[in-house]
Amino acid sequence: MSKRILSVFFATLVVVTVAVAFPREGNKAAAVVGDSIVTGAGAGVFPAGASFNTIELSGGTFGIGAQILSTGAASGSLEVQYTGNSLIGLSQWITINGWITSGTSNPDGSVTLNGTSTLDMGDGTPPTGGLALVVTAGPAGVTVSVGGTTLPTLPKSDGWVINE
Repeated sequence: MSKRILSVFFATLVVVTVAVAFPREGNKAAAVVGDSIVTGAGAGVFPAGASFNTIELSGGTFGIGAQILSTGAASGSLEVQYTGNSLIGLSQWITINGWITSGTSNPDGSVTLNGTSTLDMGDGTPPTGGLALVVTAGPAGVTVSVGGTTLPTLPKSDGWVINE
């Protein structure tokens, strides 16, 4: 339970940090042709059968904060934590920390963010860093690809993703 509270706290901290570091100025019309700010924090529950690296996924939380420039360059960060059970039934937390370097706003209201990441499988092995990261976040949920492997989409049942 304390891990869940800490993960929600850190996800909120990421969003607040980006909001303070990149304050939004101007009017909404400028966002259509210029820079955009993406913020999001939430949680979801996976349908039965969702898995990653033999871990049966049950749910997860996420926090996103990034500024996308009109040039496609971006700056920000992301944290996603997936909860699940190992093959022997032990609870396991998979954590992905990402640093956003480019992004695009999609016509459907979602965003695609790219960068590098660190993957911690939560099994006692050292985290793997320097992995390519691709994230698509929108009203329905968050899809993360780490090192070329796409994880199941985390459906958003609570929280928000805003692209302004």
